[in-house]
Amino acid sequence: MSEEAERQIPALEPCRLQALADELGDSTPALRFLSTYLSMLPGRLLRISNGLCEHDADASMDAVLSLKISSAMVGALETEDQCRAIESMIREDHFDYAVQALPALRQYTDRCYAAGPQLLGKARESLHPQPGKLGPRNS
Repeated sequence: MSEEAERQIPALEPCRLQALADELGDSTPALRFLSTYLSMLPGRLLRISNGLCEHDADASMDAVLSLKISSAMVGALETEDQCRAIESMIREDHFDYAVQALPALRQYTDRCYAAGPQLLGKARESLHPQPGKLGPRNS
């Protein structure tokens, strides 16, 4: 394995999804949230892009904060970090820099979208309790 591959952050960190399921006391809503998150990525990215290109601070900020928060909840760490950077650019009225940051955000969201089905499958297996192994919240 190359050094670069070893340093690469996973597109979606499953521990965050597990924490969400634990917080909710049930894996079903956490899995539904991830599925919804993945299906909404293209539209959210388009909203961010449109807002930035139009220099609309309110629309841009609303869209980037929505993606940042939901990314944090599902463990899309790179996407969350890039949203945080773009948020800072919007706050400083640097729309041109924020527009230049869009390709990286698109790359990260594309990675999430591609990794999503595999993570959903793994999450369904790991988050649903096995018969006879119910935890305190499931008994």
